[in-house]
Amino acid sequence: MRIIAGRSKGRTLESIKGRNTRPTSDKVKGAIFNIIQGRIPDSLVLDLFAGTGNLGLEALSRGARKAIFIDKDINAIRIIKKNCYNLGYKEQVEIYRNDAARGLTELSKRDILFDIVFMDPPYSKGYEEALLQLINEANILHNDGIVIIEHDSKTTVPDRIAGLYRYDFRKYGGTGVSFYRKE
Repeated sequence: MRIIAGRSKGRTLESIKGRNTRPTSDKVKGAIFNIIQGRIPDSLVLDLFAGTGNLGLEALSRGARKAIFIDKDINAIRIIKKNCYNLGYKEQVEIYRNDAARGLTELSKRDILFDIVFMDPPYSKGYEEALLQLINEANILHNDGIVIIEHDSKTTVPDRIAGLYRYDFRKYGGTGVSFYRKE
């Protein structure tokens, strides 16, 4: 796993041992970032179910202003901190050990508006709809902000939910990527 473009291009990321984390492949990550590349400079990014920090760190490498990482696994938090430090981004990040729903609730209290929200939950657990609803209720997304969800390509995610609509969907083998924005 590596950073594929920008300031840290080619740098490798530490990964988490075991099978609890499923990192986004370089192919899928490259495709996502090709689609959203114009939105990244100076953006505020949220990486939910952050794992290694792969998506948020790629955004920072490509010019994002700041990234906030949330994961509930202590080993993931350690790896995210190590990757941020190794790449020189420790001043541009906030890292929280929390589940996604509680993390969103806490962020809503801070009046933060994100430009890009990455969400890569465990496949086939049904987190997508509830978290899209919570993202909308928490009012943490800029009016022109986007939510990008990586999911099993066989999982049906809604076209519309809670004031958000899916404006794009891509399939890469067994991985589906859905892009949402406010209606």
